[in-house]
Amino acid sequence: MQSNYNRLSIAVRLALSVGIASTAAMAQAQDASSKDASNTQNQSKTTEQPQKSNAKTLTAVSVTGSLIRRVDAETASPVVTLDRSAITNNGSPTLGNVLQALPSISGNATNTQNNSNGGGVASPTLEGGDGAARVSLRGLGTERTLVLVDGQRLANPDLNMIPQNMVERVDVLANGASTVYGSDAVGGVVNFILRKDYKGAEVSVNDGISSHGDGQRHGAQFTVGASGDQGSIVGGIDYNKQDPVVATRRGFSSHQLSLYSSGLQVSGSSTIPTGKMQVPPSVAPGCAASGNPPTALVTLASGNGSSTSDYRCFNSNDRYNYNAYNYIQTQQERTNVFVLGNYKFNDYVTFFADAFYNHTNSSGQDAPAPTNVTDGWSVAANNPINPFGVTFSNPNSGGNFMGTRLTGLGTRLHTFTTTNEQINTGLRGNFGQSTWIWDASIDYGHSHRVQTDYNEVNVPAFQAAINSGANIFNQADPAVTAQLRKGVDAPMYTKTNTMKQAQANASGEIWDLPAGAIQLSTGVLYRKESMNYNVTSDAILDPVTGTCTVLQEACGSPASGSITVKELYAETLIPVLSEQPWAYALNVDLGIRTSNYSSSGTTTNGKFAIEYRPIADLLVRGTVSQVFRAPNLDELYDGRTITNPTVTDPCYDLSAAELAAHAAACQFMPPNTNYKNILSNQPAAYVSGAVPAGASLRPEKGKSFDFGLVYSPSWLQGASTTVDLWRINLKDMLTIIQAQTVLNECYVNGGSPYCSFINRYNSASAVAGGINFINTPFVNLGNLSTSGVDFTLNYAIPHFDVGGVDPGNFKAALNTTYIGTYKNDASPGQPGAETINYAGTYSQQFGNISRWRGTLTLNWNRGPWSAQWQSRYIHRLTNLGAYIDTGASAPMGGITYHAIQAGYELAKYHTRFDLGIDNLTGRVPPLSYQNAVNYNVDTATYDTMGRYFWGRITVKF
Repeated sequence: MQSNYNRLSIAVRLALSVGIASTAAMAQAQDASSKDASNTQNQSKTTEQPQKSNAKTLTAVSVTGSLIRRVDAETASPVVTLDRSAITNNGSPTLGNVLQALPSISGNATNTQNNSNGGGVASPTLEGGDGAARVSLRGLGTERTLVLVDGQRLANPDLNMIPQNMVERVDVLANGASTVYGSDAVGGVVNFILRKDYKGAEVSVNDGISSHGDGQRHGAQFTVGASGDQGSIVGGIDYNKQDPVVATRRGFSSHQLSLYSSGLQVSGSSTIPTGKMQVPPSVAPGCAASGNPPTALVTLASGNGSSTSDYRCFNSNDRYNYNAYNYIQTQQERTNVFVLGNYKFNDYVTFFADAFYNHTNSSGQDAPAPTNVTDGWSVAANNPINPFGVTFSNPNSGGNFMGTRLTGLGTRLHTFTTTNEQINTGLRGNFGQSTWIWDASIDYGHSHRVQTDYNEVNVPAFQAAINSGANIFNQADPAVTAQLRKGVDAPMYTKTNTMKQAQANASGEIWDLPAGAIQLSTGVLYRKESMNYNVTSDAILDPVTGTCTVLQEACGSPASGSITVKELYAETLIPVLSEQPWAYALNVDLGIRTSNYSSSGTTTNGKFAIEYRPIADLLVRGTVSQVFRAPNLDELYDGRTITNPTVTDPCYDLSAAELAAHAAACQFMPPNTNYKNILSNQPAAYVSGAVPAGASLRPEKGKSFDFGLVYSPSWLQGASTTVDLWRINLKDMLTIIQAQTVLNECYVNGGSPYCSFINRYNSASAVAGGINFINTPFVNLGNLSTSGVDFTLNYAIPHFDVGGVDPGNFKAALNTTYIGTYKNDASPGQPGAETINYAGTYSQQFGNISRWRGTLTLNWNRGPWSAQWQSRYIHRLTNLGAYIDTGASAPMGGITYHAIQAGYELAKYHTRFDLGIDNLTGRVPPLSYQNAVNYNVDTATYDTMGRYFWGRITVKF
């Protein structure tokens, strides 16, 4: 902890030293210039006045992070902007890869490297393989980062669905902004600003392929626009396609790797095609027996499985390589269409409309289905195909265990067809000749996703095949495969999200102060969000049995619900001082927002910000704001899906008196009873929204702090630097409760609302008191606090000659983030609960929270030529719980990626050529082993493709 503190202290002192040194140098320069100017004071005053007048004629514009329209480029909000050149120089045809490389983004995110969630993905909250990309500012999760288009929400916050040729720039505010934008803007906002006044037409064609000869992507864009005194219109179409890449194409992901204290081992699934059967020791001589009564495990070795002599002992080396079928880059094909326009009716009213449509086909892939008797099928002892004379069925019902891998059925393919429509339209204008302006708009968004899971197993049909003689012990027989294929199913899951919003705003000056006019912006908003999730009948989960018609992994539940939001908000900018000897400018920014949610009640949040310029070149800024996040539709209404967590039942081996003292937690449990050898220690747990579990939710709440400096020295034209110290505190986090937490909390407190989540077998059951299932819905539980420092340095080097030769123009940009703390108390108030600092670690829960991230970009242009070199750094970190046998952690190395781009413009033919290489040195991602699902690496952070070549041709008309 002391080491972490020292690093943060050093980072802060270094950044402040840069600012202080720059300020001192600037002050000396100003002092010298003031002495030189003392004899020409009258002339100075004469030239000053026009500058003041010109400043007042600058057009005020909307600023990300504020409701106030501003002339100032720098405000209290620490915004990082990616202009159009930064977007196109990246070479990626989608916006997700561009944004996810920013240093302020960390933790878990979704992108096209995420294949699936290891099964049917039967929950609306699980979306691996759907081709989407989402961002996680400050590592707080994608649900705490608000994605906007021109300040308006999206029904589906997928970055990849936004047409790249529609975007003028992207503003990223990594700071709490709930008073400006409402719920979800806890970590900050990503605001896509659209192209408004484009004139002409252009066609762009791109292609790319990895140095491994795979992962090809290609696409095309067409944009056309016109503008005049009465208005403008811009439209376009964007198409891109990306080929899938199987994990075995890269050495680091060809097999699942597990880390033990004895060394690295190749592992895989214990569910194998030759089966895993639990049999009496008498039919498996020499096989180790365990349990009470003792049993042994065997697998098919040779023959057709009709004789016990065909089997051998199952051992730990019997593993199936499911990685051989997973994608490390998903397949996707995407088409986008957009139209942006405005029309000026008169000097007081203008009509505007922004609309875009996206259609995406994508897919993820998993290995052939694993299945075992807990899925609801069995093999009777007297079945002719069964040589063991024991019944294979659910062990919880007294049967013997059996599992197998159905390789004959083929891989499980999860296809997604997603359509998104978004339109924002309305009127804006001004109130006569006053300073007041207004706007009124309607925003409508609709997202529809159809997921189809191919080659899933229909359990009744599978059981019928077994009963009719399909020898499940011998899947290598083509005749058996033909019989089993009659039981193949393709369940479908359909998710629809709709957003309807109406909003009205007014902004203007209230009254004048000596330092300037007080500005006020106020507004009212109504929004309704709806979700509907449908599951075909073969995949609907039965909560009593924990099964559905298809295998357990693909079981889901229908869900639907809606939320209505009513909001009032206001912000005022108060100029306190202006052009004083010790205060070039001092402004105070106050904001407030009251939000009423039909699901969770009313919340009011405020903001206080200060902007202080002791001199014209230096801005000192600070913001304190309250943040909140209301429960979203999935957290409220998501239907049940099943998991099987490992738990320890605190009610085993208790006396009658002890059971009476913990009656709520240990219902129906007889005294001195232990079902450890009868019931699995992995009972069914039903993940769901709060409503299906009978729970209620309240908003997450917290505070966001930012203190920073912005220095743009007049003595060094083209240079600017910023340093921001930030902290975000959050409580009542919305999270899925863990099954063990449910048991422990109820055991300690019989009045806990979590007691209702425990379902035990009743007194009439042979295992009375044993755990049947546990509800693990979303709840408010946990506190999180994170802090750090952002530092940027930009320098457009003034033009110079070298020996009479023009070397061109150069520009450099450095953008870094340091995370000092990332503290989480997962179960505040519970016995044994502790606060853990995840800064500098990788975990499945929070993802990659490396302490240092940074990008360094160098741009050059000379005549028709241009080039860019970008370096991206991710610091080393600790992989928590990396060792399977000991639970110890392991180091993960730091990594630096380099990307280059070069372009040439053929002006005569209005044509531009661009070539680039991503991951220039072909860096392999650091391993995180079994903590990374299916790939051994953190696909939310690191590149899996390796060196990648791309090219683009753009023709303008």
